[in-house]
Amino acid sequence: MFAPLLALLLSFAAPSQAWAEHGQPISWSLEDASQSLHVGRAVIRHEPGLDAVAFDLAQQLPGWWSEIEESLGRDLDDSLTIHLVNHAGMVARATGMPVWVSGVAHPPRGEIAISMHDPDGSRSDLETLLRHELVHVALFRATAGAELPRWFHEGVAESLANEVSLMRAESLAGAVFGGGVPGLDRIEAEFHGDARQASVAYAAARDFVTWLRYHDAEEAHFRQLLSQLHNGRRFEQSFKDAYGVTLVELDTDWRAGLLGRFVWFPLIGSGSLPFLLVGPVVVVAWVRRRRRLARDWARLDAEDAAERAARVEQLAAAGAW
Repeated sequence: MFAPLLALLLSFAAPSQAWAEHGQPISWSLEDASQSLHVGRAVIRHEPGLDAVAFDLAQQLPGWWSEIEESLGRDLDDSLTIHLVNHAGMVARATGMPVWVSGVAHPPRGEIAISMHDPDGSRSDLETLLRHELVHVALFRATAGAELPRWFHEGVAESLANEVSLMRAESLAGAVFGGGVPGLDRIEAEFHGDARQASVAYAAARDFVTWLRYHDAEEAHFRQLLSQLHNGRRFEQSFKDAYGVTLVELDTDWRAGLLGRFVWFPLIGSGSLPFLLVGPVVVVAWVRRRRRLARDWARLDAEDAAERAARVEQLAAAGAW
């Protein structure tokens, strides 16, 4: 009885599978995002009617950017252009990216496009989505535009944007006890595979990068890696310089620990895992989801047009971050 109940709770707690993309679109046309909100050197261009959402993001943007800078170990240019639209299809049409994306970043331009709703019409996790795309831009700047494999770019964005994800953990655990976790070269290719392959690719990249970040308590090795890349060192040599071992050795060590870390996964399917072991995780995810929904309703009920206009003027008057 426990296994079906846990599966139901996990499906409720996990976000829908909409992806963020780091691509190379040539030019974007998002005329519907016709209104602008400036926050220091950043501008949020949004559709009419999304004023409250844009303002909420604007309030959090400086804090998010500072957290990302701290994780990457470098003070970064904070000029950004963020397009906020209602539907994911508008992002895909404007940027030329796949129809299943809800967010796109163009790091060289510092330009981001995100949507309020996922391709299936459900509400997107807008905060995590924007943080993900911000990391893509920040990583490009922190490494001086170094050429990085996709697994690293996506892994860093996933890890810094949202460190806890039941959906990603489930995808990776399924690979550990199923067909196996693909090698780094295969992960690179499987970002362009089917939904299952892409899910495993994101989950593996995320987990490996998180493991690299916390290789030491202060994340000093990870910051040193980014510093080496910023200084023009080759990708694999930067790992040797920062961690004292090769990327292949790090990858091997990470994989060696996966089986022990995900030993709970087959027990869920058999119904043998005590609820006390996973109950707190499910409860935390459920509470976070409920709080997010409560915040959304409270904002919609409490904010009227006059109040928003006054607060926007106050924000604009505050100047740079």
